[in-house]
Amino acid sequence: MRRWWVALLGVVLAGVAAMASPRLDVGQGMYDFGEVAEGMLVVHYFTLRNAGTAVLNFTRQPTTTCGCTTAGLARMSLQPGESLLLRVLFDSTGFGGQRSSSRVFVFSDDPESRERTLTIQGFVRPSLPFEGSAATLHQGFYLLVDLRTPEAFAQGRLLGAINIPFADLPTWLPRLPRDFVIYLYDETGARAIQAAQTLRENGVRAAFAISGGLVGWWRDLGSLFFTRADGAPPTPPVGTAVTGPFTLPASRVVTHGYQVILDLRPREAYLLGSFPGSLNLKLEEVPDFAARLPRGAALPGGARLMIWSVDERGSDAIQVAQYLYALGFSDAKALIGGLPQWRVRYGDVLLWPETMR
Repeated sequence: MRRWWVALLGVVLAGVAAMASPRLDVGQGMYDFGEVAEGMLVVHYFTLRNAGTAVLNFTRQPTTTCGCTTAGLARMSLQPGESLLLRVLFDSTGFGGQRSSSRVFVFSDDPESRERTLTIQGFVRPSLPFEGSAATLHQGFYLLVDLRTPEAFAQGRLLGAINIPFADLPTWLPRLPRDFVIYLYDETGARAIQAAQTLRENGVRAAFAISGGLVGWWRDLGSLFFTRADGAPPTPPVGTAVTGPFTLPASRVVTHGYQVILDLRPREAYLLGSFPGSLNLKLEEVPDFAARLPRGAALPGGARLMIWSVDERGSDAIQVAQYLYALGFSDAKALIGGLPQWRVRYGDVLLWPETMR
């Protein structure tokens, strides 16, 4: 009799084990993001849950119907009742004026459905002339480095430059980005040439000295983009312009697009992390600042002034960029979606805290 019960129990347990199976529940498998401007990156998290009674295994990473959409699993298995968030990113670049729909395929060992489909969709409006994406800002970004002493820097500098005294350059080498153009200048260009060579030897492939330094700049472009902390008119730099290897003429810098970044956030947020060389302005300060900038016929032939406005949500930046564009600054742009769009794409790259400036 006892053997009979043991055999029966074994059959029951085997049946229960056979009935245990994973089941993937994707919840709401469709997300409509409404309307976004072209160039914005849409981020959405789908919840994936194992609603079964056995471990669920994802058999491969998700795939998508478009290179514009990416998705990745942080883990490849779920215990019964366990959930995880699947992060899906849709890049709206190139979809202006279209309704976009992209599918994400999730693969698992769910016996009822080995492949589940998620959808992210919405309308992408064309960007306005004064809107620019984080990718566009990233592509054109450069560092402008003044190698003179802090005292000389305070007396007059190029707009948007950061001060790294030549003697301090070795301590800055680990912190300088390797993947962006870096323009360097001093009074005459001599030390900038040395600095450019040092940076190139340390992995900064696009380090250039401005030919002749500030002397060469003034000779070629006059006081264009010169500024003083006290607001006084700039005075001509003194010395003999030096040129040599790794140099570019000042005209090349301005025809490529002279960069000015206006950070419209409160001061405390600006100090926690902002683009090097950016200017922290309040909305009411923008008109006076704009009045001092050259535009139209005041710019040399071929010169471009790229003015980026950034803030946290994008609303103030749009207002400022539209205002500047109406004044005739044809290359004024707002970072659409605000700084969160930059962080989604690039993290904290180039968002330097006060201690680095």
